Amino acid sequence: MPAGFPDLTSSIGRLSRLVRPGPGGTEGSGQVARPYPRELRVHRRRNPAAVIFWAALEPAERKAFRSVAVSRTYAAGTWLIREDDPADHVIVILSGRTKICVEEDGRERVLAERGPGQLVGERGALHVSVRSASVIALETVRALVVRTADFAAFISEHPTVLDLVESQLYDRLTEDPAASRPADTAAPSPVAVPRPPARQHPQLLDGENCTVILSDVAGFGSRDRTDDDRRMIREALFSMTHGALQGLPDVWSWDDRGDGVLTVIPPSVSTARIIQHLHRELPAILGDYNGAHHETARIQLRMAVNVGPVASDIMGVTGEAIIVTARLVDAPLFKQAMAVTRASLGLIASAFVYETVIRHAQDATGYAPVQVEVKESSMAAWMRLFGPAAGPAAIAGAARSGPGFP
Repeated sequence: MPAGFPDLTSSIGRLSRLVRPGPGGTEGSGQVARPYPRELRVHRRRNPAAVIFWAALEPAERKAFRSVAVSRTYAAGTWLIREDDPADHVIVILSGRTKICVEEDGRERVLAERGPGQLVGERGALHVSVRSASVIALETVRALVVRTADFAAFISEHPTVLDLVESQLYDRLTEDPAASRPADTAAPSPVAVPRPPARQHPQLLDGENCTVILSDVAGFGSRDRTDDDRRMIREALFSMTHGALQGLPDVWSWDDRGDGVLTVIPPSVSTARIIQHLHRELPAILGDYNGAHHETARIQLRMAVNVGPVASDIMGVTGEAIIVTARLVDAPLFKQAMAVTRASLGLIASAFVYETVIRHAQDATGYAPVQVEVKESSMAAWMRLFGPAAGPAAIAGAARSGPGFP
């Protein structure tokens, strides 16, 4: 750590004054040099605790972070950070899930889970000399690793990132410790750090009727996009999925599908609640992202929703319900309607999901029937498009441009 770098936890205000230039470029005024990124400001207003570190950074900040980072891949069961080790680096998780745990009386106690886009290790690196908890990969994890000194320099060079780190530290330090403490455990001492509640590990499935969501980015492989664009899009997809489902029990699992994300949610979470979250959260999150990025990094997102039996295997999850969901998202007429209307987001649901859930919801307007013909599959489905020119009239226009709409 650079000599004299302040204590982030106990002296957040003092650090803010040190690194934020004020009017005329002078230091010590406590004024922010430039505003929060738009997507961070809007998302934080909706849910302050839901801000994802990596998704909230501006493209230039991500580039600067990568310039001092080393890419690492960790196998399931690998320690990213070990309790009581020297706190000499911080980590941003790009994909995969980890658990935060401590050893108590010879037993492992899981405190929380962290996933794509989240920053881990910042408190130990900037506040104490040794780690207070371990971080262990629950599955294959891709991450960016930055030495403590480089992270401190990065924050100093990018003042608004400090606000994000402060917010994350505050959220984690002020979460209710009772949520993760057994009832017969004494309350922590005044100097103890409150522990965040543990996230439930996604259950193994044996044919339960799950809600299956598959997203796909239109034109992901376009030659207009660069590899940096695609990397940014992939990282944003994980953050968007997490953000859209924020507030639901964290029992879902996800798989990387290259240009999309497969999400499986067990029957303990109702499909009606999931649809409600997708309708309410996803268009705003996607709009915030597209409004803050250049055209070749923007996302036109197709998303399919289905319900059916899903089972776990050594590769992840399997079942005909997943195959049907993949057929839905690839439906030519769904793609055609997205292309004609230039909608930023399209949802397509199986007939079962529409008839049993969506049709009865308060926000059921805007759906139109469509016939899905993909490979050996032929089925009815319902789609809804989101965007300035994606209303029912636009869908009808797309219908006239080709066959297949009932």
